Amino acid sequence: MSLSFLKKKSYIGLDIGHSTINIVQIDKAGSGWKITKSVSAPIPDETIKEGVVVDADALGLTIKAAVREGKISATYAVIGVAGPNVVVRQVRIPKMTEQVLRKSMKFEAGRYVPTSAEDSYIEAEILDETEDGQMDVLFATAPKEMVDTRIEACKRAGLDVDCVDVEAFAMFRSLIETDDSSILRDMTVALVDIGSVTTSVSVVSRGRFAMTRTIPQAGQTWTDALKGYFKLEQEDAEAGKAQLDLTPLTTDAILDNQPLRVLQPHVDDLIREIRRSLNYYQSQQNESGNPNPVTHLVVSGGGAKLNGLGTYLSHKLGVEVICSGALDNPNVTYAGGEDLGQGQDIAVATGLAMRAQVKAA
Repeated sequence: MSLSFLKKKSYIGLDIGHSTINIVQIDKAGSGWKITKSVSAPIPDETIKEGVVVDADALGLTIKAAVREGKISATYAVIGVAGPNVVVRQVRIPKMTEQVLRKSMKFEAGRYVPTSAEDSYIEAEILDETEDGQMDVLFATAPKEMVDTRIEACKRAGLDVDCVDVEAFAMFRSLIETDDSSILRDMTVALVDIGSVTTSVSVVSRGRFAMTRTIPQAGQTWTDALKGYFKLEQEDAEAGKAQLDLTPLTTDAILDNQPLRVLQPHVDDLIREIRRSLNYYQSQQNESGNPNPVTHLVVSGGGAKLNGLGTYLSHKLGVEVICSGALDNPNVTYAGGEDLGQGQDIAVATGLAMRAQVKAA
């Protein structure tokens, strides 16, 4: 969803989450990318509800302060959208020209949009044409209210938004697409982005998105479980969660670890929903007579930092799991001083910043 032409200016990737913003500024460095600035900041409570910015002033001030703290001079931004009302879906429709598709997008996509097509931004890309007069099209839609309120908050922060991307696209770009050594580029993988409030599951087959689903369970669910059981404050619960390791849950031994026993059913709930997503994708593939199973899970986002999560996911789902961040991509380097770990928190922001660089090139 491009809103205007990118200018030859400096710009950032701005990931607006439910509780945190992450900002990344990158430069092209030969055949790779160099992250020159990275900063994050908490979003004030009650600023965003169901993906819509309800207090543009508060978010604008937060973004502005973070940009200043990070000593970022860029005035242009690429932002992302995600959530249950953001739809990415591959469909087969009668063959038509791109011009005709543009004119009929609202009608064609309207059958898959959870909100009114008139109240949504819709983009479409023709993927393939079949011999029986059909074609495969990728639709991406987002509510206008979600997009417009984010743009307004950026405007109040002094930033011009040049492009709005789907967060799952950005994550794929930073973790897999720009890593020319990755075998995952030619495989069918599920991207699992575990945020604070929601988790998105996207199936990508040889670089093409087949489906995206949002699950209303994520890192804060686990923190809340620890807060409630042990009567902890948010900060203490987060610190306790960071010290846990899920690996013992893969054995049959009797577990004498109350925090893990508290956490396990909630992690299992998320795994159950991930399995449902994979089963839905597989059933669609089987119906089309083209079995193409998911072979790998690529897990990122802040929630992916839970120790042992990859091992436990693999144990429960029976597929190979890779917990990855932007800095696991060998083509991405970081010029800053602070330790970003694998860069799970900035996977989306990095992919958004990459989008700007690609369009500017």
